[in-house]
Amino acid sequence: MFIQHKQLTFLSAPATKVISLQSSPSAIQLAFSGFSPQPCRAYLLQLAGGGKALVIVAFYLLESRRTIFFVPEKGEVPQTQVSKIYEDGNEFIESMGFILMESDFHLLPPVDKQKYWEKLPITQPPEASVSKPRSVLPNKNEEDLQLLREKSLASLGRYLASL
Repeated sequence: MFIQHKQLTFLSAPATKVISLQSSPSAIQLAFSGFSPQPCRAYLLQLAGGGKALVIVAFYLLESRRTIFFVPEKGEVPQTQVSKIYEDGNEFIESMGFILMESDFHLLPPVDKQKYWEKLPITQPPEASVSKPRSVLPNKNEEDLQLLREKSLASLGRYLASL
């Protein structure tokens, strides 16, 4: 299961940590909380370092120029266990109507990898702030989701600190 990581707005990890990168060749109209329905592109990537791996699902909103990130509720895992989570990420993206294509990122020479990585919209900081949706009283399900988000955020923080 993947949960939205609301604190993450762009990826600042170095290109050398990217093990696998897939993206959608076309945009699909989706609606995310706090944003109007709009076309977006999907990305699935695996970052690795220090014997651990993290799978990230990203949706880049073309009109808002923002990226919505999802991470597994387990956070980072040993590299020996990442293939199942990567497949779950692929299924998550396909369930929204996307088809992913392999970028062959792992086959590029290091200099080209860095150039390619820096041009991706998911690695760019947001340009302007977007107004937040009106708050509602949390229910039990939202409290559970918040706990999962905090757990995932802590795990992601440890992973990024290890890079």
